[in-house]
Amino acid sequence: MSKLLLNTITNGFIINKPIKLLVFDMAGTTVNEGGIIYDTLYQVMKECNLNVTKEDKRKWYGRSKKEVMDDYFYKKYANRRDINGLNYMKKELYNHFEITLKKNYFLTSNISLMDKKMPYLFNKIRENDIKIALNTGYNSEIQTSIIENLKMNEFIDDYISSDDVPEGRPLPHMIYKLMEKNNINNSCEVIKFGDTENDILEGKSAKCYISAGVLTGAGDVNMLNESDCILNSVMDISLF
Repeated sequence: MSKLLLNTITNGFIINKPIKLLVFDMAGTTVNEGGIIYDTLYQVMKECNLNVTKEDKRKWYGRSKKEVMDDYFYKKYANRRDINGLNYMKKELYNHFEITLKKNYFLTSNISLMDKKMPYLFNKIRENDIKIALNTGYNSEIQTSIIENLKMNEFIDDYISSDDVPEGRPLPHMIYKLMEKNNINNSCEVIKFGDTENDILEGKSAKCYISAGVLTGAGDVNMLNESDCILNSVMDISLF
């Protein structure tokens, strides 16, 4: 099995330990979407009269989008006891978000791979018995639509959404589920890559061998200071 080299912004990080799985975030890490997800989340919650500000966006990075909406929804309606009415309103909020996000993503062709050479790099990694998986705070339908739209199935092995587990980031459930699906028993054989603090904390919670930040999305060096190393992009991964 070839070794991995992470060309970090400080010093190259050589991985001497056998690695079986690389887990990549989507928006901001492998998918270039220009912040559409967080702009849409803000837009929808404002339209639904939830108490949200643009400054709040920073707290949403990497989290399950449903969990974010729930936070603001239950804060506004904390004193209401009409359970059926609340459930209906929450379902309408989710639906509005999903419809608006699909429109913003796909009708305007605003998404692309973070780098056009990514399929080649990922397939070279896969040829060396290292699996590539994606995880995300999107819901399952949006995640699948993005993967199909960008033909990502041609260069990844697996993917999972926060919808598929009890709780999303920063808890480790998505990584553990990917490990289970791919017969990996030791999280020290896994590396997590992401552009947000919650990505990094997810990798730490799962006890991954490395939790690596990338600078192509929401996070800067200060926001990613909990990471084991920081790369300019996922294209700074190489084999030797």
